[in-house]
Amino acid sequence: MILRFTNSAILALILTLTLTGLYGLVFALQGWAFEVHRWAGWALIALVPWKGLISLRSLRRGLGRTFDRSVGLLASLGLSALITGVGSLGLLWMWQIGPDGLRLLGWQDSLISWHWMIGLALLPLFGLHSWRRWPRPKRAELLSRRGFLASAGLAAAGAFGWWGAETLARATAIRPRRWTGSREEGSYLGNEFPVTAMVRDGNVPIELESWRLRIEGPNSTSLSLSYEDLLVLPQSEQVASLDCTVGWFTTQRWRGVRLGDLLRAAGVGPLPRLVWLQAVTGYGQLFTASEVEHILLATHVGGETLAHRHGFPLRAVVPSRRGWFWVKWLGQAKAVA
Repeated sequence: MILRFTNSAILALILTLTLTGLYGLVFALQGWAFEVHRWAGWALIALVPWKGLISLRSLRRGLGRTFDRSVGLLASLGLSALITGVGSLGLLWMWQIGPDGLRLLGWQDSLISWHWMIGLALLPLFGLHSWRRWPRPKRAELLSRRGFLASAGLAAAGAFGWWGAETLARATAIRPRRWTGSREEGSYLGNEFPVTAMVRDGNVPIELESWRLRIEGPNSTSLSLSYEDLLVLPQSEQVASLDCTVGWFTTQRWRGVRLGDLLRAAGVGPLPRLVWLQAVTGYGQLFTASEVEHILLATHVGGETLAHRHGFPLRAVVPSRRGWFWVKWLGQAKAVA
């Protein structure tokens, strides 16, 4: 009973962590998803003593001659150590213990970045481990009184850990912290906020005289706008938070033109189901019609012209998405469906 319940609970919790974690890498809304992620993490920690007893019992039997019993056992121990490391990185970031960044394999990044990058990398190994070694739970055991009490106790342990961790995080916070876990940087300071960029990202020079924003709709309808054309169109302002998955966020007042208005000006008619935004560098992202209505194509931030590092001459402001969806150096908006 203990073996099957513990392993089944670990599987369910890691699936929960995976789904909520993937949501958090894409969307910046629905704070409940981030809280469920934290709860699941503490529930998983609560199972460590039980999983430790199970592992100790297995280790006492020693290594065998079969692959599963020798290499498989050592691989399971390594996987457990790495999962523990992933959880530790998240806790260190939450409680602001130690440096904000960590260098691994010659690459410097924030603790929270390594938390989710290593976590994603471990998913195939965890899937293989589950397929090879997980005992199938018995439905009668899970629905029994004992199974119900075990599930309730696990849920309570996760809730208590979540509450305690959040209380400590708020007490030790040096800078304001968003529900995503990101910390505030440079809000309402115009261009004076951090930059996160890929290698060589933004190195393409923008020649403003030749730069154009191409708006492409169905049936070969199109519109080409210069920077000056954008500035004389009806302007909109929007306060929105740029929340980066490396662990910072900034709230700014952005100014520019609504994407929906530009699409309608191009003769698109009813907004398409999907719109592709692409930078002059080739980088792009896909958005739904409901998101298009809330996307601002910004030329200014905090009353200042966008700096090149922040996407001059034009960048997308997408309040519902994390920062890597805010396409910089925008050159094309295309209806694809």
